[in-house]
Amino acid sequence: MRYLIVTQTYPPRTGGMQNVMHAITTKLSSINETHVFPDHYFKLKISNSKIHIHNNFSPKLLRPFIKKKLVSNIYKDEDIIICDSWKSLNAVPYKAKKIIVFAHGQEFLSIQKKKKRIKDNLNRVNSIVCSSSYTSKLISQLNLTNVPKVVIPPTYSLNKISNYKKNVNKKTDKVSLLTISRLEERKGIIPVLKSLSEMNNNDELKPFFWNICGEGLQANEIKEAIKNLNLSNNAQLVGKVTGNEKQSFLEKADLFIMPSYKVNDSIEGFGISYIEAAAYGVPSIAGIDGGVRDAVIDSETGWCVNPLDKSALSKTLQNAINNKDIREQYGIDAQKKFLDYFLGEKVFRKFMYTISS
Repeated sequence: MRYLIVTQTYPPRTGGMQNVMHAITTKLSSINETHVFPDHYFKLKISNSKIHIHNNFSPKLLRPFIKKKLVSNIYKDEDIIICDSWKSLNAVPYKAKKIIVFAHGQEFLSIQKKKKRIKDNLNRVNSIVCSSSYTSKLISQLNLTNVPKVVIPPTYSLNKISNYKKNVNKKTDKVSLLTISRLEERKGIIPVLKSLSEMNNNDELKPFFWNICGEGLQANEIKEAIKNLNLSNNAQLVGKVTGNEKQSFLEKADLFIMPSYKVNDSIEGFGISYIEAAAYGVPSIAGIDGGVRDAVIDSETGWCVNPLDKSALSKTLQNAINNKDIREQYGIDAQKKFLDYFLGEKVFRKFMYTISS
């Protein structure tokens, strides 16, 4: 038995599902031979002899057909095929006997427009692995017959933080705020900046500093907003960070901020960033749309708030920044939740049980 991963999302491209598919590949290869069929040319050198990348050089229109041919050429009946989404099923040959598909969330927002196509594809699979309970509810609208679903958080890449102790004796009294994400409208950064500016001008907040890390279409708008809202002494746009820099920011953070919300057909399917923060004992301010409520438990491991509700957002920010005891307790609970439910080795065991059933 081998694992055949058919995916449109894979490194070196960046993103949540790219990280998930790479982590799944790595973990599966420790068990058996694993073949990956990405959409793009994979340039990185693979040192693991059990991982085989099948590059696809064809134009976009022909890609699913060429990929299906590549998969068909090496497929054996005992193989397990794993797809990153229902769209990748177009490249899976009909002779495949066991198919597992991931469901993240965003790809089902326009479900009514493509209902028949999605339903026909998913009726071929043996199991659907949903990133959140929100995603599971979206798929329920399809009324699939005899296709089991399971909710497994997509935190396969996250390990226990070793030799780490929260620095409670910081050199600064400023509350350290942190965001690490793709910089786009639905992350809720601009509404937070506006709320912080107003409350800061009215002396309603304890001293704080916000590091905003990442790249994206909204980067320039965020940079201008920091300047125009007189927050240059309280916030900075850091840009893209390396793995070591990311770890350093998380170690020093008191509060992770990303109150995401739905924008058109774009939504947070889960929010791995919240769990990365939780691993370091950092509570989060999240939104209320999509699958974020699985990642951040309101009034337990953080706060869930609609960032477009100015009053609610300001109240939440004030509570989180000004109340150290509550913030630290939520951080302790977030880290415990991470160790109990989101640790990579635990979710992978659940995944293996699912695909082996």
